[in-house]
Amino acid sequence: MNKSFYFRVLIFSIALLSCKKQDKNNHQQVPTDIITQLQAAGFDTSEGVSIFQNGYLVEYDIFLTADQIKKMAAENDPKKPRVEHYRTNNIVTGSNRVIHVFMDPNFDNYMQQAFDEALARYNNLHLGLSFDRVNTAGSADIRVESFYQTSGVLGISAGFPSGGNPASPIKLNTYHFNSNSHRADATTTIAHEIGHAIGFRHTDYMNRTFSCGIGGDEGDGGVGANNIPGTPQEPSAGSWMLACSDGSNRPFIPYDKLALNALFPYTGDKRVVYSYYANGGGDHYLSTAVDVTISYWKLDDVAFRAYQSPINGAVPIYQHYNAGNKDHYYSSSASTDTWYWNIEGVAFYAYKTQVPGTIPVYQYFSPSGVEHYYSTAPNGANSYWNYDGVAFYAFPENF
Repeated sequence: MNKSFYFRVLIFSIALLSCKKQDKNNHQQVPTDIITQLQAAGFDTSEGVSIFQNGYLVEYDIFLTADQIKKMAAENDPKKPRVEHYRTNNIVTGSNRVIHVFMDPNFDNYMQQAFDEALARYNNLHLGLSFDRVNTAGSADIRVESFYQTSGVLGISAGFPSGGNPASPIKLNTYHFNSNSHRADATTTIAHEIGHAIGFRHTDYMNRTFSCGIGGDEGDGGVGANNIPGTPQEPSAGSWMLACSDGSNRPFIPYDKLALNALFPYTGDKRVVYSYYANGGGDHYLSTAVDVTISYWKLDDVAFRAYQSPINGAVPIYQHYNAGNKDHYYSSSASTDTWYWNIEGVAFYAYKTQVPGTIPVYQYFSPSGVEHYYSTAPNGANSYWNYDGVAFYAFPENF
């Protein structure tokens, strides 16, 4: 049986210094065999292990019963390679799948709005996965429920996907989320727990100190911690999947968007085009690929959407490159100066003139840097960038 079937609870918490002190006290009470089994399952037990209710908290934010720990220890493969970033072994499956989510009606209007905004954040990305609010718990794939505990715990997710289905329920702590406390991080907390439910690990799982101030490597934990191609192998500041909240609202950062699009790609015609820049500066690159050489290219953001084939009157946009100046140039013309530009092929398909639903993509050029840059922002000209006009027309990110 797959280890993800075991009920594994992840708690999204605020880092409190008192947690570490409390852990030292409770750690002495944890049986040696439990510590040994946790280590065999792939968890770091150097800190953050304590007795909690009818089981144990591991790494401060994972709840496991003794039986679950025993089974995970027995089935974990110590030879399985570990990598640094983002997803578990199991994710939600199904093309263009709609996940139905229920929100406990006892939460006040502020939390109901935060819930709707969390779903909208995912839906605005136009993934191969969408979320729909339902009014009954029985018809939901994910239920958002409440619990009360006087602690720094914000929310609990019931583990990770199993059998291609999301984990459920998500529980929010009404000690923090109540009618007297309208927290700025409410939407982020809900989106974070949904992230666990569909298969995401903490962005900083390899170093919880990054967002929590305390804690180390969460370990494999028997569920995998697999790198998503094109994403950093170190913590990403501002990510919605950081282990601990700083109390602020954190919408998806560019690498969050890339990770979500990589795991749940949109299957329609309008594909995401990413804007990358060279790590050392001097070059900008447009691509539909997520697995670019991350040591050289850094993700700027989602630039726009474009077709991958010549449909609906779209024309090819050619990618040109000058190796000497390390400069990429994009044009609907394939007849540029061949002595200077090397044509690398068709990057995507867009329009030479504006059609309904499209927006202009502006071209900028730096004479001093000898580089081109493309943006949907019309006001990008400055002392470095000269405005070169509209290069082509494509679809906005949120089309």
